[in-house]
Amino acid sequence: MPFKKIQSNIEVKDREFDLIYPKSFKSISKFHFTPVCIAKEAARYLVTNKETKVLDVGSGAGKFCMIGSVVTEGYFYGVEHRIKLSNLANRITKHYELSNVEFIHSNITDIQFNLYNSFYSYNPFYENIAKTGRIDNKLHFSNEQYEAYSSYMKSQLSTMPIGTKLVTYFSYLKEVPDSYKVKYSNFDNKLKFWQKEI
Repeated sequence: MPFKKIQSNIEVKDREFDLIYPKSFKSISKFHFTPVCIAKEAARYLVTNKETKVLDVGSGAGKFCMIGSVVTEGYFYGVEHRIKLSNLANRITKHYELSNVEFIHSNITDIQFNLYNSFYSYNPFYENIAKTGRIDNKLHFSNEQYEAYSSYMKSQLSTMPIGTKLVTYFSYLKEVPDSYKVKYSNFDNKLKFWQKEI
């Protein structure tokens, strides 16, 4: 069981972890799901204590949130626009009895960020501007939507209190307000750890 290994700090490769998913999802994991090593490091930065509520923007099939829920004491929420993915994540969570994680099927513009303490962003709106490599073509995509979603996230993050933590992975950073400063980075600068300072 990958979660017990991860909780015990035993190295788990992505191909091993991804066995929890149906075969049809394994092919997209490499490009769309957070790697295990990234998820562990990001979650540990974002969670201060057991009261911390982390929001994963564009949680997909829930990999980051599920891993975060077993390596920290925080509570993880994933918001995902595709109902198929959010339903899958909730089923897996229930199957493995992960109590401090929840997945929400919603558009990001319906989410109030002030209900959460910390945030994770793995380039969630990129499919709107991508020419190839989308999970599927069942949603509406456009450059205008990319700008609108990024702007909404940026405005919501701007309202958060000083000290708020954010982690971005493979991001163009359009969703990050100027009030957030990079504390450090990792994985060839692709993983950035932010904190709101002003």
